Amino acid sequence: MITKSIYIRFLLLILLYLHHNLLFAANIEEGAKLFKTNCGMCHSIGSNKVIGPGLEGVTDRVPSPYEDWMTTWIRDNVGLRKSGNAYANQVYKDNNGNTMPVFEEILTESQIKNIITFLANPPKADTVINKEIQEASGIISTEQPKQANLLWICCIAVGVLVIIVVILRNVRKTLQLVVNEKQHIPPPIDTNILQDLKRWVFNNKTKFAVLCIFIFIFLSIYGWEYMWGIDVNQGYHPSQPINFIHKVHADDNGIACLYCHSGAEKGKVAGIPTLNVCMNCHKGIQGTNPEYKKEIGKIYYATGWDPAKGAYTNPQHPIEWNRVHSLPDFAYFNHAQHVVIGKIACQKCHGDCSSFNTNQQASTLTMGWCINCHRETVVQMEGSGYYVKLHQAIAKKYGSDKQITEADMGGLECGKCHY
Repeated sequence: MITKSIYIRFLLLILLYLHHNLLFAANIEEGAKLFKTNCGMCHSIGSNKVIGPGLEGVTDRVPSPYEDWMTTWIRDNVGLRKSGNAYANQVYKDNNGNTMPVFEEILTESQIKNIITFLANPPKADTVINKEIQEASGIISTEQPKQANLLWICCIAVGVLVIIVVILRNVRKTLQLVVNEKQHIPPPIDTNILQDLKRWVFNNKTKFAVLCIFIFIFLSIYGWEYMWGIDVNQGYHPSQPINFIHKVHADDNGIACLYCHSGAEKGKVAGIPTLNVCMNCHKGIQGTNPEYKKEIGKIYYATGWDPAKGAYTNPQHPIEWNRVHSLPDFAYFNHAQHVVIGKIACQKCHGDCSSFNTNQQASTLTMGWCINCHRETVVQMEGSGYYVKLHQAIAKKYGSDKQITEADMGGLECGKCHY
């Protein structure tokens, strides 16, 4: 009976311990969500100042017991300052009199405690760096055009063939010397490779002609493919001074393309977002992954932002980005026309950027590629302004049953894209 009683108590202790840990973890998770919703715009969980001070180690620097003081401060910081609390007034003074909202009517007692629990147990720095991110952070494009790869293969093959020919020629000479010596015949006249080649061509004219024809055909096909591939850089993904990872921003955090590339719906060029756009988020977000912290630190260095002071007090350093997409000057492309009027998704041309670690050119962007798109893409007939009358005229010409493509609207005319 004693053994059974001890066993039951032991199980109860284990269950109580597990329940406590699960409840504690749930409180931290709930506190993280509440902090992001109510506090994250003004505070970071690091040491950097945003609008209010960074909250790293806040439970160690506020008056003890920290749970009681922080609960009172979050619930009604104005009332706490008016009561004459020295530390509350010092915080107010150190932050230039920026007033913190009163959460008495917004957050419940348990919600405030969950936020405090989260701040007392901040997420640990993630020391495990994704292999793909590691590669992306210092990557230099090693992809070569297919034609260049084919040329290298051919050069290697020819080199190997030459080596084999030289080896076999020396073996043949050695064997001939041995045979002549045994038969007491004078050794053969020593000749070089060119003389042997001339003799082979003279004795094998048909084979030589077939070989020349084969080489001519190969070089013609290669030359044709090579010229078509000039400046076609599909898959090109150069390294950048700051490693911006689309997957983290567009996929993990769900940031829309047009938030950063707002020019895509307003004009010809989508544009590279200024670092001020980055700072909208990264004044408060420093990341926990060491690799992320390193790249975000480059943004601070470039903009002159001092995270400790929460101000632009340092010298600025312009960023020189490496261009990824480059259309020739004689080709006209307007982003707004395609995005706003054509309602073409960014992924149609740029691929699924939300899966990219390093930005890359997903499509060929050749003339043939654009023409095929104009032939296949059905026009969205709900245009505005100038396009209304145009769409009405096209529908009248082809009938309401036909699906109108850009090709039907003159999208294959040279002057539409070239000037």
